[in-house]
Amino acid sequence: MNPIDAGPTINCPRCKQSIPARVEQLLDVGADPTTKERLLSGKVNVVECPLCSFNGMAAAPLVYHDPEKELLLTYTPAELNLTLAEKERVLGALTRAVLGRIAAEKRKGYLLQPKEMLSMEGLINAVLAGEGVTAEMIEQQRKKTKLLQQLASAAEAELPDLIKETDEQIDALFFQLLAALRTQSESNKDSPVPPELGKLEQLLLQHSTFGQETRQQAEALQTAATELEALGEELTREKFVQLIIAARNDHHVTSLVTLARPAADYQFFILLTEQIEKSTREERKRLENIRTLVLETVQKIDAVAEERAKVAAGVLQELLQAEDLPAAVKEHLPSIDETLLMLMQHNIEAAREEKNERAVSHLEELRAAIMQTLHESAPPEIRFVNELLALETDEEAEQMIKRRVAELNAETLSGMKSAAEQLRASSRPELADKLDHYRTVAEKEITAAKWR
Repeated sequence: MNPIDAGPTINCPRCKQSIPARVEQLLDVGADPTTKERLLSGKVNVVECPLCSFNGMAAAPLVYHDPEKELLLTYTPAELNLTLAEKERVLGALTRAVLGRIAAEKRKGYLLQPKEMLSMEGLINAVLAGEGVTAEMIEQQRKKTKLLQQLASAAEAELPDLIKETDEQIDALFFQLLAALRTQSESNKDSPVPPELGKLEQLLLQHSTFGQETRQQAEALQTAATELEALGEELTREKFVQLIIAARNDHHVTSLVTLARPAADYQFFILLTEQIEKSTREERKRLENIRTLVLETVQKIDAVAEERAKVAAGVLQELLQAEDLPAAVKEHLPSIDETLLMLMQHNIEAAREEKNERAVSHLEELRAAIMQTLHESAPPEIRFVNELLALETDEEAEQMIKRRVAELNAETLSGMKSAAEQLRASSRPELADKLDHYRTVAEKEITAAKWR
């Protein structure tokens, strides 16, 4: 963070009484990569007044700097009633602080022309514009947010008709906003998720066109996962062809291909074509449509994988060339995914085959830095799961659970359950079963600890 003290206290925006606060006035993404996310999610300069229960953003002059986007923005809340001289003094000091962090030879022209924002909304919109979010997109989100508020406050009996009336506005963005609202409520322990949000989501899935489509996709994905898991290692191309032919609808077909892409290879298409040639005239058209759908799905999956590989290769090169490896890993953490880790492992194996010990050492150092950063940035329950699964024997894991029972709670158990479900979904049932066993042990230890 980049806090500049506005003193140990500020005046509450509502009751005007002096309250303790810590206010950030210099928001420098270059110094703290979390700044942008915190600003956009409304987590900057939030104050709570113990006297009048005000909860909101403190009014303070701000300077926002994003070197990658070449943005230098200033904002002074009108309610502060600062004179021009006072405003120039405060913003000038903050701007000079930005310049002081940048070597003279790296300073660019935008640093000499900060853009003044007339409102906090304008500042946030300017930041979003730098991310490629247009004014039209912001207006679209505003309208959908308004609709969400309208539906959330409507009587349950009215919702089916209201949903049908506004069906065209209910899309992926709308469901993302609903999910964000639920997540925000869940993260606030003092304000549990309102039951009407859960009910609204159910009705949206039932009555909106997009919701029905989403529900069908989810059901098809679950069905496909169950079918593939039942076959396990016995899955052959012949059996996969039969699964595809027997699929109930297009969603079922695409789900099977998505979950088992390697099975949809050249030999698979030969077998499917043979089935088409042997089929009746009535059945042939359906099977030909399925073949076309499988081919289109494979092409889409491969295109996405190719793009991810390109991005991963670029990120990997930047990391390997970084002078400060831990800092570079933290900066690129949002871009580090399974594709990058697999690419890195491939490069390590290739370097070993070429007996390039220097490259192997550098890549392994990078891998260790990534694993350490991922571990440190994960929620406590996920860190606990990772530490459990890293142990060699069940006995060691059970001893660790007993030793650290004071750290365990409902969130830990929930994290263990979610991790086990993810492991099963990624075809790693042995690890999932192991984690289920550890969760049972943890539940018993938590219960026993309450009686000690």
